[in-house]
Amino acid sequence: MLGAAASGLLAMPISPAIAGNDKPGSAYVQCDGKPDNVTDGETAARLLGAVTLVGLFVPQHETADASKRKFGAEGVAACTSLLSGDHQEGNAHRRVGLILGRAIHQIEAKNYPAAIADSELARTEAQAAGLMADPYFARSRARAFDLIESAALIRMGQPEQARAASLRSAALAQYSVASLFNTPTYSDFLQTTSPDEDRVNDWRDRIAPTFGGVTADRLESDGRFSEAARLRDALVDFNSATSPESKSSVLLARAALSHALAGDFAGAAERAAAAKANAEQRRADGKPESDTSTLVELLDLLGIIETSHSKNANAARPLFAARSEWVSASLGSVMAVNRSLREGASSDQMVGGLAKSTGELWADHVATARAAMLAKDSDNKDLFYLIPAERSAKIYQAMAKAVWRTDKSKIIIPKKAGSKSPMELMYLPLADPVAALDAYVLHAALIARSRGQQGFVFWPIITGRIIGAAFLSGNRGDKGLPPELFIDANDAIAKLSPVIPQPID
Repeated sequence: MLGAAASGLLAMPISPAIAGNDKPGSAYVQCDGKPDNVTDGETAARLLGAVTLVGLFVPQHETADASKRKFGAEGVAACTSLLSGDHQEGNAHRRVGLILGRAIHQIEAKNYPAAIADSELARTEAQAAGLMADPYFARSRARAFDLIESAALIRMGQPEQARAASLRSAALAQYSVASLFNTPTYSDFLQTTSPDEDRVNDWRDRIAPTFGGVTADRLESDGRFSEAARLRDALVDFNSATSPESKSSVLLARAALSHALAGDFAGAAERAAAAKANAEQRRADGKPESDTSTLVELLDLLGIIETSHSKNANAARPLFAARSEWVSASLGSVMAVNRSLREGASSDQMVGGLAKSTGELWADHVATARAAMLAKDSDNKDLFYLIPAERSAKIYQAMAKAVWRTDKSKIIIPKKAGSKSPMELMYLPLADPVAALDAYVLHAALIARSRGQQGFVFWPIITGRIIGAAFLSGNRGDKGLPPELFIDANDAIAKLSPVIPQPID
């Protein structure tokens, strides 16, 4: 349920931007795609003009238009023209936005130290203007300071520092769905995890279990196969309980592979048999899975591991070497098997999948990830996702009454007759998408508590048309509510109630 719509969610404005005309746009729009600062008086005049003859004399305000942003050095110049001199922007909120826009253009121009300097300048000006005292500013627009700094650092070849910068203020994101989606950990550049990365990955898995597979892959790249196996078992439990008609054979096969890598061959055999039986049953039911090739590859790799384990490495090596690339198995699992089979191998056996060492495999992965990252820097779009839209208290307060109402909830959608999934759907119409996702988490927690239950598991629904969510409430360890994916209701309420306070009346 998470697709391309999620990538720019954090940067979504409170209302859709309206494209302008064919004119080149002011320096403001050329800087960050947004118009100049509008005073309350100007807004009132234009509102009056929209419904009276006064509109004939009130100039129409420029509209936002990201397509008119300049790129690289030209963008830097456009932003700079508004930040100094006799006519520089004086509104603190708008100045911070312009400085952040210039920082993005510095990255486009490959002036990475200048981008870091601008991110720090934006932070300094925000603090001086008192903006950081607003918790809503801190959890939205202010996140750009760390995100831009980390983006510059990773491009400077400093992945450890980039990860530390990105995760510096991660505590604010624990139950913020959009923030967790948009917090990079730079796992493609660092083979080992860090405590801060583990914490963010854990939060992300609980807020969107689909990320659990990504985290399990990450654990395997760090050689933490037992932890990966437990997480994959949790995903199987969640999938089996919440999607009984579409139980995934691939999830079972991935769990089997992780157990084998952890040395639990009995557990691996049990899960592999379950994967094969489930795939066969789905074919018999006329509901075959579309990822059969993935299943076959995973079970093939498992077979190689089992062959090698039975003290027959010479028989396993040609099976592994015959495949030049493993597409579906995690890189960590492939490197582990590669490392094991290369040990004691003769030179004539170092072919195909065994031709490269684990170090070379990881270096290739990093090079590919870096090339993909740098290629996106030229599209004048992706980098601006590093600047979250500013969200005020008003948009959260507007949802508070509905969120805190647990009797006859107006957020939970009644189930359709015949639905076999135990999950309940939630939807808030006409709500800011980022704020709505936080509201769904809090509402699920309040509903669980009102039912006398410990918590829930959560699933965001993000499409091009709908921002919704689903949840299953209950107690930790119940079917479909594994500890690795479980959200404690009291903790979520404690963390989110200051953001969406309970209405007084």
